[in-house]
Amino acid sequence: MDTKVTIFTAVYNGLPHLPEAINSTLAQTYSDFIYLIIDDASTDDSLECILSYQDSRIKLVKNKTNLGTIGTINKALSLIDTPYAVRLDQDDVSLPSRVEDQLEYLETHPGISVVCSWEHTINSQGKRVRDWKRTIHDYGDFLGPVLLGLCPIWHPSLAFRTAAMNAIGGFKPDYARAEDFEVTTRFAIKRYGAAIVQNFHLLQREHERRQSIEFESEQVTVARRIHREALETFLDERAADTLGTFLRLEVDLVGISLTKKYLTLIHGHLNELIVKVTQLQHLSDNELASLSRVIYRRVGLGVRYAPILIRVPNVCFKLCFYILSPLHATVIKGVMSRVYHKCMNLKYIIKPQ
Repeated sequence: MDTKVTIFTAVYNGLPHLPEAINSTLAQTYSDFIYLIIDDASTDDSLECILSYQDSRIKLVKNKTNLGTIGTINKALSLIDTPYAVRLDQDDVSLPSRVEDQLEYLETHPGISVVCSWEHTINSQGKRVRDWKRTIHDYGDFLGPVLLGLCPIWHPSLAFRTAAMNAIGGFKPDYARAEDFEVTTRFAIKRYGAAIVQNFHLLQREHERRQSIEFESEQVTVARRIHREALETFLDERAADTLGTFLRLEVDLVGISLTKKYLTLIHGHLNELIVKVTQLQHLSDNELASLSRVIYRRVGLGVRYAPILIRVPNVCFKLCFYILSPLHATVIKGVMSRVYHKCMNLKYIIKPQ
């Protein structure tokens, strides 16, 4: 039987956690795989660590110069000739049945091109500190978060059809620091199917050297660009920019003084987005329902019922909006807190006569 799956790990100065990643791969319940490890010109003892393993499934490739994460991953993609690929980062740990379960899911769901699994987050000492669980029921559930500026799948536990990843062009260097979100966005916009296997299959390590921590500011900037470009698939540039800021919950609605005119504008842009997505992506009724549910769960119902709200007397308008849109209401808490502290300061500055 031909080997169906390649597991790949890009390594750059992977110690001290690299041995756990390698051991977790070699101990998988599904054993017929190629384990492609690319050392990206490490300057620590990572290469010696890899060479210490005597397992015929390991295929070691050594970069002569450092290509970086994206360059090394794309190099891995060019070397993979199996139908399926599984990603494992150098500091994470695959749980024993990960490959078996993810491969089975892909083989039994031909409409799905990319999957991830539930994940435990662990700290540098290996202690579990957080769990990540959600589901993707259909394409609307996959596309909805992308239109909100969120990544609907987790790349540390990623597995995919190799042909699909190659068809969309792999990872793009122009989007470094948020390349995972960008490639996910392309999968979604090009209407590939995605799913989350509902079992815990990965220990995802969180430590101070992770890219998301070291380059957080840059990552946010690139992610905003990706989100704006996704919206521009369906809207003009101005509408995409205005709506995008609102969908990412970056608008201080108290600070800009929420008005009926602004709410009407956002309502129009959001309706236009949903209509155009439905038409261009050929959404079924169920997919449209899923998409709408994801969006309005995030931004609240204040926008959805804008035509009713704008007829509410001004004295009640904002209160009604925040009742319907509780995530935006968190802004009020911050403002009230600032007002409270100012009042407390005045209490001590202005002493009674």
